[in-house]
Amino acid sequence: MISEKELKELKARLPYGYFKKTIEKSGMSERSVAYFFSGQSYNLDIHAAAIQVADEYEELKAVKLKRKNAVSHG
Repeated sequence: MISEKELKELKARLPYGYFKKTIEKSGMSERSVAYFFSGQSYNLDIHAAAIQVADEYEELKAVKLKRKNAVSHG
């Protein structure tokens, strides 16, 4: 299970469009993903997919920040 606090923190890490990306990565239905993000149900596959989406987004943000800093200092 995931607590309400953990779910809120996970949602805060996710980018715009995370819902569709989570559906694609988990292979679950839109309804199942909606129930997960509303806290009505728990699914390990959806949870793992959401974490993967968040990690990929944070990695992309880090790369963009590095590039921006390299351009501004170079």
